Amino acid sequence: MADQAITALCDVDPMLDDVKILVRVVRIWKAHPITRPNEVWSLEVLFQDEQNGQGANSPCGVRYNMADQAITALCDVDPMLDDVKILVRVVRIWKAHPITRPNEVWSLEVLFQDEQGNRIQGSIKKADMNKFQAILDEGSCYKVGNFGVGENGGKFPLLSHRYKIGFYKNTSVTRVAPFDQNTRGFRFEPFKNFTIRHFKETDIVDVIGTIISISEPIPYESYGAQKTRRIVTLEDVDGVTLDCCFFDSWVDRFNILAQQLNAMKNVVMILQIGKVKYFNGKPSVSNGAFATKLYLNDNIPEINTFRKMYQEMDGYVEKNIVLNIFSPSKKAITADEFFENAVRKTVGSIRESEYQFECIVYAKIHKVHREHGWWYLACKKCGCVAKEPDEQGGSSSKKKPKTKVWFCKQHKEITHVGPRYKVIVRVIDDTGSASLLLYEDIITKLIDIPCHKLKAKYGEQADDIFPDELAPIVGMKLLFRFLYSLYNINNNNHVYQVKMVSSDESMIKTFKHGFINEDNEGEIQTPVTPAVTTNKAASLDNIPFNIETTPEVIKGVHKDSGSGTSSGKSKRDVIGLDDGMQKDKGSKKLKNAEEVGVLNEEDD
Repeated sequence: MADQAITALCDVDPMLDDVKILVRVVRIWKAHPITRPNEVWSLEVLFQDEQNGQGANSPCGVRYNMADQAITALCDVDPMLDDVKILVRVVRIWKAHPITRPNEVWSLEVLFQDEQGNRIQGSIKKADMNKFQAILDEGSCYKVGNFGVGENGGKFPLLSHRYKIGFYKNTSVTRVAPFDQNTRGFRFEPFKNFTIRHFKETDIVDVIGTIISISEPIPYESYGAQKTRRIVTLEDVDGVTLDCCFFDSWVDRFNILAQQLNAMKNVVMILQIGKVKYFNGKPSVSNGAFATKLYLNDNIPEINTFRKMYQEMDGYVEKNIVLNIFSPSKKAITADEFFENAVRKTVGSIRESEYQFECIVYAKIHKVHREHGWWYLACKKCGCVAKEPDEQGGSSSKKKPKTKVWFCKQHKEITHVGPRYKVIVRVIDDTGSASLLLYEDIITKLIDIPCHKLKAKYGEQADDIFPDELAPIVGMKLLFRFLYSLYNINNNNHVYQVKMVSSDESMIKTFKHGFINEDNEGEIQTPVTPAVTTNKAASLDNIPFNIETTPEVIKGVHKDSGSGTSSGKSKRDVIGLDDGMQKDKGSKKLKNAEEVGVLNEEDD
């Protein structure tokens, strides 16, 4: 019995009697229905004998089949799948935290990439961070199983993948041999793709190029906060350029590079996991909040290979590849851009057309519609009006969120808002008058004061006053460009939103040439009348607003039956640009006569 022959597992057969095997127990598990783990059927054991110690290919290939369970591609990961296993490389690991409080760590985030280049984000709870942080390394490959699949939500999702994976305490992570030579997980986007397709906010890209210019730190103001940015321009091997814009702490990463310009040539840069943004329709790649990684002339195969390809370009001369520091200035609108596809009109002839067109008029700002206010609360992302939650029909019984929220038509629930200008003016020439709507960029250009500064100056009184700082716009003669739209025509709405303004003498001369007889042109004067007997407001157009694009008209403005000014019940009645002209508030005749007199003096 002791010396009885041992039967190999591949020879086990039901026709044999009294068989003995010499084996190792490889795996033990309980068999049960997939969805009911408590209903155990049996205890299963996987045996292996010495003839198959290395998983050799043989008729007893049971171990091979179990070990090589099907791998799911990251693009196919779905919460409806059970017992999913993925084979991935760790591209990036970072700790998620509030931007201004790095010590308050929320979780450990991991960016995975599979053999096909698909990417997915993984999240590890703070309680399990230490366990998995010791296992995971950037650039290494792993087989991961027994994890959860959840929705890729949040305010700023890193990837466009619909789902993300969450690690459990018992999630299995096994290091495996690399499945390719792309150890850093680069997935470069050709520069030409940025002009032929439109990227989403959730798209991330990797770019590589030679730096051909770098800007000085550019200070700018964002809703009262002083910030800086720096623009770095790259060129690829096809000669296509791309701007990369870096903000705040990322600006300092280029300081050494900027100080050593004379010694630096053919500097190759890689920006990994960058975010695509559009400024005036032009694409730019920027750093993200956490995951973005920067390589500057690092000694890695990708940079060395690109440099060699760049030097082999037609017309390449090394001495010409020198960095230049420049200080970008505000873009000046050219005459060609201002007049492109636009029709010159006098103010009185704007409504003559039955078709939509881009219109340019040359007129003087005669008055400001103070009753409609001068600012509104806007979404910082798109500039649309931001509404309070109760304006959306919310119930007062609902619990208020810890962070105050507003609602925007485009971005729905938002937390970042700020004040912006919205001023309606009446412009006039010798053919008629019209109402124009001026927003933040136009008003700031005219008075050189951003809205948030005036709002901060007047505080809670901002709704009850009309700032003196806006007074200088009255009397200005400008070129105004706006769209005379089908909405204006079909809804009898004749308030036109101005897109561009210009006081450039050469542009004004171009506008007048062949259109206005300058010999007969004179300054527009408002005749002085001894008394006002008609209602001025009755002659003005109705000014309806679409609340989704412009703020609400201030309610409570009452019209006096005998004049066009607001009644004493209105908050805005005694506050305006011409308050200093009112010598006798009880005499409306004197008030109107003096207003007209001052305007005539300004014209002279």
